[in-house]
Amino acid sequence: MVPEHWRRSVVTPVPKVARPTSISDFRPISVTPILSRLAEKLVVRRWLLSALDPTTVSDQFAFRPTGSTTCDLTFFMHHVTRLLEENSYVRCLMIDFCKASDVVRHDVLGAKLAQLKLPPSVLQ
Repeated sequence: MVPEHWRRSVVTPVPKVARPTSISDFRPISVTPILSRLAEKLVVRRWLLSALDPTTVSDQFAFRPTGSTTCDLTFFMHHVTRLLEENSYVRCLMIDFCKASDVVRHDVLGAKLAQLKLPPSVLQ
């Protein structure tokens, strides 16, 4: 079981615009305890990464040891450049999923993690 104080964080609202007028003008910055972050990294490296099929996350750049926004943009630009070699233009549809983590259904996430055959202590 994870200690209660490891599950707490300090959330600081940081303005996204010069003169915020509503709550949506702020970005929450969450600072979690260092032991919590270290434990998360250990669990991910030890059990989660080895349980995932690499082909299911081959096009993902977030939450991977070798992934980053820079890697994602480099991959995107390379792909667009290759397409432009054979086409006069390329259409791109960009979708911002920044609010996606706010609506994660934890029961669905838990069910998917349970399918990975992880030790019960890791699932908890």
